[in-house]
Amino acid sequence: MLLLLGSRGVMQPESGLPSNCSYKTMKTISQFAAVTITALTLATTGFGADAVSREDKEFLKNAGELGVTEVELGKLAVEKASSPELKALGARLVAAHTKSNQELVALAKAKGVEMTVEPTVVQKKMLADFRAKSGMEFDKELMEHVRKDHDKGVHTFADAAADSKDADIKAFAVKNVAMMREHHKMAGGTEDASH
Repeated sequence: MLLLLGSRGVMQPESGLPSNCSYKTMKTISQFAAVTITALTLATTGFGADAVSREDKEFLKNAGELGVTEVELGKLAVEKASSPELKALGARLVAAHTKSNQELVALAKAKGVEMTVEPTVVQKKMLADFRAKSGMEFDKELMEHVRKDHDKGVHTFADAAADSKDADIKAFAVKNVAMMREHHKMAGGTEDASH
């Protein structure tokens, strides 16, 4: 819209606005429009992380910690296991959880939730303990740990699949709970972990 300044300092619109529309009025209308557009934008985007519930943020954090653990345990199984079944499970863990972790990081970023998928101090200690083991002791304890992790993971993902208020987080949980159940079963888990 092109406005021209008239002889009395009143804006004279060239298109459709009343001639008594002053600069001050136009400024007020423009400010109101800007505030309204900003409010609508923020309402539809939900302020990123502020729109994600505390429970969903906790799920994303737990899923990330579990995912990194399973990738690292899978690498150890491929490297050190004496059992071909455990080596195969390890390779499956690495492939599936690496993909899931990438999707998780992208989801968290899209939701404005800061996340890194790296081992915690506790996880690093646990991994160091497994590196010190070998043979049947390594195989037995690693398999037991993977089974327990996936038992916990099945429940964590199933709860998010059922309870998340965020459609994208719910879809991620639904998609990955089946993987968690499969890995739990491969690690010798029973069907009672199906939640």
